[in-house]
Amino acid sequence: MSKTLIVFGTRYGATAKSAEVIAKVLKEKFSHEVKVIKLSSQSEDIAFTDFDNIIVGSSVAMFSWTKRAKQFLKRDFTGKKLFVFISSAGLTYPALESGNIAKYKKWKKRFLDSKVKKTNVIPTSTAVFGGWIETRGQPGTYEINNWKEEDMVKWAEEIGNSI
Repeated sequence: MSKTLIVFGTRYGATAKSAEVIAKVLKEKFSHEVKVIKLSSQSEDIAFTDFDNIIVGSSVAMFSWTKRAKQFLKRDFTGKKLFVFISSAGLTYPALESGNIAKYKKWKKRFLDSKVKKTNVIPTSTAVFGGWIETRGQPGTYEINNWKEEDMVKWAEEIGNSI
């Protein structure tokens, strides 16, 4: 049985929801043992030696990853299969969604590929998902909401089939 660790940093909750969907697909469809951890100041010493696969996710807001996800990605993943995703409601995903591939590649390179390049392994797969940004002062209403569960399901199935 494959053991997978999913760690993530989130700001508005879309990355957390994405991690939950990915975990559910890997557990139910592929019978993986999956542990999901929200990165926080209490999660500095996450041991991942017992896991075969590591999935790292971060929201991208204000042109930046979450601090803890960025720090986690600097660890040594030698001997592990690494998968990385971002939730980008404002720039990267909208460019993909609109078919502006040049702009998508530009933002993907800046917000995903450049972060992954700093690791010592080449990830098996990366993904860009949408997200949401709540309207300030109006919980439950959104300035942007382009999060689509089917994107995570598809990627999780690709992961499940590759490990």
